[in-house]
Amino acid sequence: MREVEKIGNVENHYEVLGKVDEGGQGDLFLARDRRSGERVAVKLQKARDLGPKSIFHSAGRRLLEEGNRMMMLTGVQAIPEIIAAGTHRGRQCLVMEFVQGSQLQDILLAARPVRHPGTVASVVGQLCEILCEVHDRNLVHCDLKPENVIVQPDGRLRLLDMGLAITAGEPTDFDRGTRGWASPEQSDACPSGLTRRADIFGLGCILLEMTVMRLPYGGLEEWAEPGGPVLPADRLAALPPEFASLALWMVRWEAEERPADVREVFDRLRPYLPEVGSRRPSKRLRPDPTEYYRTHPPRL
Repeated sequence: MREVEKIGNVENHYEVLGKVDEGGQGDLFLARDRRSGERVAVKLQKARDLGPKSIFHSAGRRLLEEGNRMMMLTGVQAIPEIIAAGTHRGRQCLVMEFVQGSQLQDILLAARPVRHPGTVASVVGQLCEILCEVHDRNLVHCDLKPENVIVQPDGRLRLLDMGLAITAGEPTDFDRGTRGWASPEQSDACPSGLTRRADIFGLGCILLEMTVMRLPYGGLEEWAEPGGPVLPADRLAALPPEFASLALWMVRWEAEERPADVREVFDRLRPYLPEVGSRRPSKRLRPDPTEYYRTHPPRL
């Protein structure tokens, strides 16, 4: 596997500007290429706290591993391109393509619940197309959530943050993901290894969050347990009939009971995708994810 290029001190090549986001694996900064003036994103390792130096160095290695995983996805246009790796003020960092747009999380907060079938299908359908390419390269993203999705001004979705991604079937020895969106098998060590069905669970969570404003099994408010209700009765009744059975199938507790592949999910969404040349919804998200399918035929 080709590894990400090392460039030493990032400041020799890029002017690091302001912070644009914070994450569990690192902070994101806007930077400018000193030669071309092009904007790039720099994902910078968290500053060292009072813990042991070994933990700080381990976090730096994990960030570089993320860069190498992103190299495995070179050519997947919806994943930001990795440019180089280096250091900035003693911390490891990755230099990546800068993606202009809005977090899906912010767009949904301004518009939920989203019930227009074409809009729902456009968001989940685009993510299916992206995940299909990720899964075909034998990777599981492991951290699907609206915070890690950017909607560009033209309605195209981009998937960020490969910090928790793993090779499909590789055993895990600790929890992996974000509580509320992570599948049950991600909540602890998984000796049998995580599969693409873990991502399908996260995608189902996004579908529920859009349409009924609740995550399954108590979401962030309760510790999920097997046998518990997927949703409260009132939220279950509010599920749009077009997507109700699909959403509940995607978030089944047992991984083997979920769709085996995102292509199965996409096939259920296909009848609701906007046709090329069709009109935009009267009540649309801004940016509008339906624009992607109104101008491009589906890729699956």
